[in-house]
Amino acid sequence: MKLLIQIFLVPLYLTAQPKSEIVIGDASHKIDAYLTQLAKDKSYSGGLLILKGNEIIFSKGYGWANKEEKIPFASNTLASVGSITKAFTSAAILKLYQQKKLSLKDPLKKFFPNIPTDKQAITIHQLLTHSAGFVEFLPGDQGDYEKVDTELFLSRCFAQPLAFVPRTKAIYSNIGMSVLGVIIEKVSGLEYEAYLKKELFLPNDIHIGYHFPKSTNMNIAHGYQSGKDWGTIPGHFEKAGGGPYWNLKANGGLEASLEDIAKWSIAMSNKTILPDSLVIKMFSAQVQEEGYEGNSFFGYGCNISKSKRGTKMIDNGGSNGIYHARMIRLPEEGLIFYMVTNENSINTNQVLPNVTQLYFDGRISTDFTATKFNHPMMNKLYSILTEKDPSSFELNIKEQNIVVDDDMILYEVGQKLINENKTKEAIALYKYYTSSFPKIVVAWNDLGEIYLNQGNSIEAKKCFEAALQLRPGNPRAIENLKKIK
Repeated sequence: MKLLIQIFLVPLYLTAQPKSEIVIGDASHKIDAYLTQLAKDKSYSGGLLILKGNEIIFSKGYGWANKEEKIPFASNTLASVGSITKAFTSAAILKLYQQKKLSLKDPLKKFFPNIPTDKQAITIHQLLTHSAGFVEFLPGDQGDYEKVDTELFLSRCFAQPLAFVPRTKAIYSNIGMSVLGVIIEKVSGLEYEAYLKKELFLPNDIHIGYHFPKSTNMNIAHGYQSGKDWGTIPGHFEKAGGGPYWNLKANGGLEASLEDIAKWSIAMSNKTILPDSLVIKMFSAQVQEEGYEGNSFFGYGCNISKSKRGTKMIDNGGSNGIYHARMIRLPEEGLIFYMVTNENSINTNQVLPNVTQLYFDGRISTDFTATKFNHPMMNKLYSILTEKDPSSFELNIKEQNIVVDDDMILYEVGQKLINENKTKEAIALYKYYTSSFPKIVVAWNDLGEIYLNQGNSIEAKKCFEAALQLRPGNPRAIENLKKIK
């Protein structure tokens, strides 16, 4: 669930309170017309929030939170923020720092006396900036809903060799953020979500959480996979017998509404969550992110880069493959954009770039819902697959010295090819995906379904069996193997 949070380095002093539906100004009305048409033409579903200075100028939902019950997506609809959860984990750590309950220089040995030698000196600062050396996912990870308690998580985490020597580079890691979640519990004496509610959310009338068990009055958006109802994250917790567990806890999966995100932004700007000095620390470039040619840096729970206009951009996003969320903060321009989608066939990563073009330029010059991606590597891979012989894909990328170290890049390109019914290209992409990242279960399931739709049950069966070997009991693989039988 790659990509991270963002809040303004320059205080905004927001005072407006979110209403059910807000569309203010010419740019906002142009964006509203675009999203309304997109919902009709391409089943766009989700919500958009824009804050400018001290004013909420856009807060509106589109499509359905629940198609079956005809519940529309609205400003108060709860939906997964994905890895933006890492922002709240980082803010919680800084709150504990403010309360003098820990130091950002504290080593892991202070909290875990029996930790292996190679991990003893890792600091909280390194965990916050993805420079600790932990891998993104642990071997044997059976998914977000696997029953993994604290003891089991830590034993798996500390037994796994580091991917690199701490401080030598910075590569995105879900595991490091979950370790921070355990530290929050140890230091505060509260369960992770309880601490966030007590110190960050409820004092500011914010209702972000995992929302499990689900109460009857919650409007939680169902996720849709190419139109099929995937359900909700609390629903998947219920099927798993509880949650959240540590494969997801503190690194992803929190749910928020547009109203919640607006209140969070207002509270951060008004310094009611953290003092200005810690907000500045949180959103300062700390270490360079590996693989982005010096154009991306990690702050604490966020990515920092430049916008197309050369202004500072504090960026965070995430996805579980169904829900997609992204927040862009532009402190020099006094703007915050937040979008979440609950239909994977046309998602935030495709639509938000079009929205920002409409806002700044008044028109869409490059339509990211058509063939483009908001990432140069994705564009390059897509072009190689669609403009050359897809059967030579691996050879072509080797000749161009392309190395893909982020599996979500392959996932986004693969989903685009599937939605465009480019079967040969999708198979080539997913064969490379499963060979490069053989422990990603969703890649095996996606490739299996491509083969299944093509009528190739032999290859499909191999893929679903590989998914089950990685994650025993995986319902998607089990259901597809039943279809083959």
